[in-house]
Amino acid sequence: MKKEKILSLVSKIYGIFITLIMLSLFGPKLIGSINELAISSLFNWYDNPTGLFFTYILGYIIIWWKPLWGSIIIMAGGLLFYIFNPHNVMFPLFFILPTFLVSILYIWSWYYTHKKQKSTNP
Repeated sequence: MKKEKILSLVSKIYGIFITLIMLSLFGPKLIGSINELAISSLFNWYDNPTGLFFTYILGYIIIWWKPLWGSIIIMAGGLLFYIFNPHNVMFPLFFILPTFLVSILYIWSWYYTHKKQKSTNP
């Protein structure tokens, strides 16, 4: 297999894995908030990573069509979550690092694919 295909496959597998973990962590909370009609609490960035969750899911949906833009959205969500939680460093990093790695893998994969397309089209 070529390098860009392996990188693309690793990006997709790791991204799906992290997405499943995030869904299993936040799915019950989201369902509980919807059942209690506390929908405004879903978009809380303070001590509550649901804002990160929503930007991650949005970015991951976009990543399948536009890898660079989806990765930027995921990174922006991680940075916002980190900025809004300055008093506790480890808790935000527990969620941010895996999502940043998803973004980095997709950007890396996009770069090699883009680079290959430029070299084949002079």
